[in-house]
Amino acid sequence: MKQYEPDRHCLTTMRLLITAAVIIIISAVRYFVPIDKIVFFSEIIVIFIALLEMFVHLPLFFSSIKYTATDTEITKSSGVFIKVHQSVRYSSIQYTTIISSPFSHYTGFNFIIFFVYGGQLRLLFLKQSDAKEIIAVSGSVSGKAGKNVP
Repeated sequence: MKQYEPDRHCLTTMRLLITAAVIIIISAVRYFVPIDKIVFFSEIIVIFIALLEMFVHLPLFFSSIKYTATDTEITKSSGVFIKVHQSVRYSSIQYTTIISSPFSHYTGFNFIIFFVYGGQLRLLFLKQSDAKEIIAVSGSVSGKAGKNVP
């Protein structure tokens, strides 16, 4: 049994993206809204929501994500307010999709999606080495299971 956690580089990348989005939203509000009081309150609200997301919700979310891989299945545990646990047996995986960003080693944007009967299991924000290891384990296990079936 091996446990995986999300890449911490992704938290920094998400904070930078949120900061860029806030700057764009504030610039758009200043450009399009002629009333200074509305602009001021809009800026305060947008900055407050961004700070809440960057320094409260995202750290709680990233600390709650855990992936556990055993010989037969993979389990995902996550959730800030509502805890969710999902398990998938390797033998039930129909196909797998891997999504990586161009600089995924630095950003932590490595995602694996296991498509199973009636749903999917998303493993988000993995380290590049962890993603390759999970794919290797799931492919070797499901490949062995498929060869034994007559």
